Amino acid sequence: MSLDSLLILNLAGVPIIQKHWGDDLAIQRATLVVVPAFTRYLASLSSLADAEPVWSGPQETICIHIQRQELIYLAIVSQEVPPLEVLELLEGVVQALSEYIGKLSETTIKENFVTGYHLLSEMVDSGSVVTTDTAVLRGVVPVPSLVNRVIENVSGIGISAEKRPNVSLSSTPWRPQGIRHATNEFFVDMVERIDAIFGSDGSVVSYDVSGDISCKSRLSGMPDLVMVLSRPEIMDDVAFHPCVHRRKWESERKIGFVPPDGQFKLASFHVAMETSPRALPLYVRAVSSRSEQMYTVEIVLEPGQCNGRPVDQVCVKVPLPQQAYNIGVQCKTGTHTVSNARSPQVEWSVKSVRAGDQGLRLVIQYLMRSSNSSNTPPAEQGVLAAFIDFEVTGYSASSIKVDALRLLRESYKLFKGVRYATKAGSYQVRF
Repeated sequence: MSLDSLLILNLAGVPIIQKHWGDDLAIQRATLVVVPAFTRYLASLSSLADAEPVWSGPQETICIHIQRQELIYLAIVSQEVPPLEVLELLEGVVQALSEYIGKLSETTIKENFVTGYHLLSEMVDSGSVVTTDTAVLRGVVPVPSLVNRVIENVSGIGISAEKRPNVSLSSTPWRPQGIRHATNEFFVDMVERIDAIFGSDGSVVSYDVSGDISCKSRLSGMPDLVMVLSRPEIMDDVAFHPCVHRRKWESERKIGFVPPDGQFKLASFHVAMETSPRALPLYVRAVSSRSEQMYTVEIVLEPGQCNGRPVDQVCVKVPLPQQAYNIGVQCKTGTHTVSNARSPQVEWSVKSVRAGDQGLRLVIQYLMRSSNSSNTPPAEQGVLAAFIDFEVTGYSASSIKVDALRLLRESYKLFKGVRYATKAGSYQVRF
């Protein structure tokens, strides 16, 4: 895989950090032709969520991007490359910057420009990916502090770490020798996402679960850990961090690993659910009707079963046609907003939904301007789908849990903790 350019843009398409690996002609093509064309493409969409992650750019280039909050991470290639590998790299860039800088925004990226540029230089060399492992990156890129950030902003020169561990010759390059902590702690966050599509009558059309096992390690020495999971047999498409002993997983279905120091993603997985799924945290019904010039959309939420835990931060987003106007919204529970940033959209927010809650109903009424375009399909004259977001803390949709975490090769006392959360992935109801 070979990249021509890697850029971080704000939502207006203005580059914040850019790294190029081509000749002067390729750099001029990227900055003067491709990026402006990509920005115009985004501006032509009704919503940034509609943007294709892989877009064919001008002059035989391909733009591959992801959006996270108010930032766009863009890779430009002119050769045939596997798009999934580029998307994985962009996700790795986001993860590394988050661990170094914290919350990512245009302001924080600019404040830590030298660190961000240094990270991109170490992650990709001559257009080829070197590493996205933050444990390895910490050995070559110092974590920014207040003192070196001030010096960097004044002089533009990065401050080298006083002592960097030599990780290149180690059999465990993600973990240098000689790590010591006053207390030895290991924390696990298992976050699952539910992808579900509902019909307008509330029936479940499709449903599956994917998840990530993220860890925070503060362990001394060179520990070897074994994680025992419940129901590991239902996990498929499992992707592990390089620290995991694959043979142990293949033979015993246990995760054995020497953890990096700090935060890292141990594994990601997918769960293929049966045709008749188990209870969902939230069910959705939707009705769309028309009476002369008045369009009406009605959405009803019904709490499901999630071991008695509340469904928090519920947000229903209903994109409306661009021709919609005179929009009226009614809801007895929660709050609502009407946005007209690119196209009309209604957002309905409910702080918490508990078992037995009733009357969770949203009614939207609007009029439609006549469309001058003969190419507009009749289906686009009304609402096509609504999208739901939520979070359930302490709940595992797949019932996969950490049964045990054992420490080998070290004799100190291990303090450990596990948290579970289930969130909405692509959770939608179609009309």
